[in-house]
Amino acid sequence: MELKGKYTQNYIIDRVPKELVVEVELKQRQGLGNLDQNLWYGVATANGKDFKHPDLPYCVNAVYMAETIALEIIEGWKNKAKNEGNSFRLKRK
Repeated sequence: MELKGKYTQNYIIDRVPKELVVEVELKQRQGLGNLDQNLWYGVATANGKDFKHPDLPYCVNAVYMAETIALEIIEGWKNKAKNEGNSFRLKRK
């Protein structure tokens, strides 16, 4: 179980280089929860802004969750750029 996770990806939109940074931290719930409730819950930020994801209350691995969220964000940006006629490319490390 990883309590902190970070995923970084560089990308280019219309020849302007940018960076996506997704951080996830698992925090322990206060008090006794329900029997079907996980003791840990995730808090995510994407480029410094809070990010809501339906799987955060149930995640147990912050590294995996950070990567999952980042890939979903990137996929959305690809579709948006394609619809607007902009170019979108990922920079490989």
